[in-house]
Amino acid sequence: MERLANEGGIEGVEPAVFRMERSGGFLGSRTLTGCLLAVYLAVLAWIILLKMQFSLDVVGTMRSVNLVPLAGATVINGALDYREAVQNVLAFAPFGLYAGMLFGRRSLWWGLAPIALVSLAFEALQFAFAMGASDVTDLLANTAGGALGLCLYALARRIARSDERAMRAGNAVALAGTALVLAFLGVLIVANL
Repeated sequence: MERLANEGGIEGVEPAVFRMERSGGFLGSRTLTGCLLAVYLAVLAWIILLKMQFSLDVVGTMRSVNLVPLAGATVINGALDYREAVQNVLAFAPFGLYAGMLFGRRSLWWGLAPIALVSLAFEALQFAFAMGASDVTDLLANTAGGALGLCLYALARRIARSDERAMRAGNAVALAGTALVLAFLGVLIVANL
């Protein structure tokens, strides 16, 4: 039996010498993940900082600071409306997915740190250039969205039972989503010319 296993004769049993890390190919590439993250961050910056405008007319138009969590919620028909906070959570969930794919099995804090820092940078830039409201609620919601994305990737990794398979699936979904978002933005640009 041992001789057959060493010669590769038993199906599913490979000798330790011949076990090799298999290449994840194009979809399993961390380079692809990094490129998709760069596109995502560029679109996110365009949305947050330039308010989806193609000119810098938004610079110097509004500067406010809110340091009280959830104090900026809008009251509609006598009820608090937290849609913006929910939108921020959803907008930063992909960042958490990308961080999970790039940082692998490192701690939650390792993945959350860059997400929180990028969110803080967006809020600081909005204040510095008077490009919108700098709000601690946004910072908290963005970081929570990143944590959600990290948890979703950890779940995907557990379901896939492999970092490699989870990364391939994550990159496939991210590539398709990025293509759809860019196509949609292209249609919006052409329609508004």
